[in-house]
Amino acid sequence: MTVSAVIPAYNRKLYIWRAIDSALAQTVPVDEIVVIDDGSTDRTGEIVRGYADPRIRYYHQNNAGIEALAHTYNHALSLSRGELIAILEGDDTWPPQKLANMMNAFSDPSVVLAYGEMREINADGKQAKRISRTARIRRSLPRKILFNDPPPAAAAHMLTFYGHSLIPASTVVIRRSALQAVGGFQYVPRQGYVDFPTFIRLSTQGKFYYTSEVVGYRRMHPSSATARFMKEMLEAAQNFRRQLMKEPTFALTEADLARIEESWRSVECTREFALGRMRLLEGRWEQSRSHFLSALSASDLRVTAGAAAGWFLSWLRCDLEVLFRLAGRASLRVIHK
Repeated sequence: MTVSAVIPAYNRKLYIWRAIDSALAQTVPVDEIVVIDDGSTDRTGEIVRGYADPRIRYYHQNNAGIEALAHTYNHALSLSRGELIAILEGDDTWPPQKLANMMNAFSDPSVVLAYGEMREINADGKQAKRISRTARIRRSLPRKILFNDPPPAAAAHMLTFYGHSLIPASTVVIRRSALQAVGGFQYVPRQGYVDFPTFIRLSTQGKFYYTSEVVGYRRMHPSSATARFMKEMLEAAQNFRRQLMKEPTFALTEADLARIEESWRSVECTREFALGRMRLLEGRWEQSRSHFLSALSASDLRVTAGAAAGWFLSWLRCDLEVLFRLAGRASLRVIHK
């Protein structure tokens, strides 16, 4: 089957070449790489056009912004030719064996999406020593959720707070026909990412394939869309999941609904901690303290401890990134020049 790698990018001169190189280095060759540049004002386009490989197709569009990311992805989809669509965000990378680990899954016609494990890397490409909490949760999930078997068995978990990120975007390969059947990448107002809305719609179309192998690296840095628009994204996600919970398509039980609601009660504190971490990096000490104080009521002791540490460090005009590194997590601090 033919594979199109789809790479959306905006001002990614520091990272775009790493993403493209990782796609070109696949042991099972990708058939084409479609790069959609959302009106970059840096050297992103120059770098992409500098490649001589005929598989790379570069398209520049007027800046549509993060909220229109679904439209950007659908533009890429309309320009691509592959039977399979592999997502690679412009600041992420793939290991060389990614496609080799995933292609055979689509010999089963009932599989509509394949995904696997992701590891965090920092801005300079150094891999975190410790896996994320979402990755640890995946290890304990039953097969019916991981493989969405039978469809849409994964939906009840995907609607929970941690299930919301069950499927890491840059690990994903999607059957084109299934993606078209749900109307392409899903647009949700004020939600600056397309992975969860699209993947949960795909859960109604067929089974998933999951591999425990690492098939994607997510780059953590303060200019990422997740870091910059976390508050807006989480609010939009809350509204969208409430809408989905009312749909009979997902066949949610009363127990499912109660579990989903309970899981989201901690989201406010988690968000406040993340915002406090960002304000520390920006040197906005007073604002960081306000966010950390709001996070102290978290039921998760790790969030509470982190918020207390952040509040204390704000008075010393320090950030939390050293503690994240010591804990084996990816730092948001950019070291390279």
